[in-house]
Amino acid sequence: MTCIRTGEVASFVDEELGARERDEMSAHLATCSDCTAALARGLAMKRVVRLAANRYAAPPELHAALRRQLRPEPRWQGRWQWAAAAAMLLLAIGAAGAFWLNRLGDPVLAELVDQHVIALSSANPVDVISEDRHTVKPWFQGRLPFTFNLPDLTGTDLRLIGGKLTYLQQRPAAELFYQAGRHKISVFVLQDAPSVMAPAGASSFNVQSWAADGLRFHLVTDASDEKTSRLVALLKAANHSN
Repeated sequence: MTCIRTGEVASFVDEELGARERDEMSAHLATCSDCTAALARGLAMKRVVRLAANRYAAPPELHAALRRQLRPEPRWQGRWQWAAAAAMLLLAIGAAGAFWLNRLGDPVLAELVDQHVIALSSANPVDVISEDRHTVKPWFQGRLPFTFNLPDLTGTDLRLIGGKLTYLQQRPAAELFYQAGRHKISVFVLQDAPSVMAPAGASSFNVQSWAADGLRFHLVTDASDEKTSRLVALLKAANHSN
């Protein structure tokens, strides 16, 4: 039997839920295989459409064919029919364009949010589970072509959950998973380079990006800046060259 809440997954994927509804759906996704499968399908579709939009454009021949088909007939009735059809087509194209522009936004931002949402909805969001930074950091050695430091969280309300190997902008990266109160935080670490871009769009999630010691860090969470500022400061201090 399919879960009755699978219809809400699309709104979760498209970031149309409020903070409370998003938290409730995140908790539900952690225990529902039907909705988790729907989430995976939705995120996969977003990636396919985003990649296609970046790589492909309608050829001039298609535009010419549409203009020929929309050319009005000599008779007044034919002219009105074609004019109506043309107006409907233009409205459909405009609506579809606006829809996908709103959904796609910045591809870097979309990729970061997608990865964070997958972690939120997964029963096993990390490959190495440990609160000990001296266990998590060595796990990445030999799996990544770079190294990074993890801060000491003693005396804070932050907790390290673990980490996993992932890819961002087609580059190997570490995804670190933290908890701050009821909020989960994903921190992505990859080598900084001219081709590595920072997110530039807007999202209902709190997304921050900075560079330090040849590395690029991205943070994604539904927590406020006030709750994440301590973690950001500790990460910057731990990865600052003397």
